[in-house]
Amino acid sequence: MHCRACDRLLTEYQATLKNAVTGQYMDLCKVCLEDIKPFVKLIDRKDLITEADLDDEPEDDNQDTGDSIDFEDIIIDYRDNIEDFNDR
Repeated sequence: MHCRACDRLLTEYQATLKNAVTGQYMDLCKVCLEDIKPFVKLIDRKDLITEADLDDEPEDDNQDTGDSIDFEDIIIDYRDNIEDFNDR
């Protein structure tokens, strides 16, 4: 699975991170997640954390394909998801 914002490969831990409000998977790598962490409560599986998840810098930056979206697009997508969730 790849990050929705930058297309990096996700670790098992990153692939299981969920939004605590909506219950939807975040599908963001740790680099992209840092930008929204202060605004979003997460549900995680601590049993899946590896050293790669704890490192400050990505080990293999070749995983970045260069295709990415802006932070504003992530926030807009997040708002749309909340609206969809609230409409249920």
